[in-house]
Amino acid sequence: MKEPLKQVSEIVAKANDLFYQKYTDVNTIIGIIDKALRQQGMNTDAVTIDCIAQNKKLVLLMHDDRPDTIDLAFGDKEGNIFASSHLEMKRLSVEQMLALLESNFVVKKH
Repeated sequence: MKEPLKQVSEIVAKANDLFYQKYTDVNTIIGIIDKALRQQGMNTDAVTIDCIAQNKKLVLLMHDDRPDTIDLAFGDKEGNIFASSHLEMKRLSVEQMLALLESNFVVKKH
């Protein structure tokens, strides 16, 4: 596993653990894609976080040619992307990842 993928996956796993402690009724699934994209000709690794009950997905993409940047894609299980952004690798923290999980997977009650 390449170092950027290892770093990001560890941050995501820690944030997901904290998320589950706070929101025991919201289940998520974490996936690591380190071969499939490369077999398709993309020099990219990814970490996915799925919230199946809400049909939502967060994808963090790490491209070999941009090692200091993470692409974030917010969408659904079918692959539709509703929003995307970029983040400097060095700025990704467990706290920031937890905030992303909360803002995307927690249904706000009125």
